[in-house]
Amino acid sequence: MSNFEIFGDLLGDEISPAEAPYNLSGAIPPELNESGLATLLGVGASRIRTLARDGVLVRGGKGRFDTRKSLQGYLENLRVHAARAGRPSEGGDALKKAKTRLAEEQAAKAELQNAALRAELVESSVVQREWQNILRDVRSTVLAVPSRVGAKLPHLTAHDVAEIDREIKSALEALANGR
Repeated sequence: MSNFEIFGDLLGDEISPAEAPYNLSGAIPPELNESGLATLLGVGASRIRTLARDGVLVRGGKGRFDTRKSLQGYLENLRVHAARAGRPSEGGDALKKAKTRLAEEQAAKAELQNAALRAELVESSVVQREWQNILRDVRSTVLAVPSRVGAKLPHLTAHDVAEIDREIKSALEALANGR
């Protein structure tokens, strides 16, 4: 049963005492106990105690609350919170950006850790060492070309083979110097 059904008398509907967990026949009483106020506001008893402690709800007699003042205080509290909602506090944008950046960095870190666990990543030192070995092999193979050409083509003079050797070394030096 909703609060609108329970407190139908506020809207002009008749409700029977058996239907209402807290009998509010006719007008709302000037004072309510904790459970009655909780029912009226549609919150739990612990929320009533918290609101009373925070000064939002006004206590009347012993164990009771002034219904009108408590309702006004509760509605004002809702208005204040609603007005604050959607409005960033001072420095809110900077804080929000920092939190977003932190969350993105944490997500990136987690992605890298997961990729490493799946063995999808290789350490850069391993890659560097492998490329050094490959390029060393290429260099050795290319430097051996003049002597192999000289052996396959016996009509070339020693001067021709030396010239080929010089050109290959010059090309390798140019590559090593980034040209």
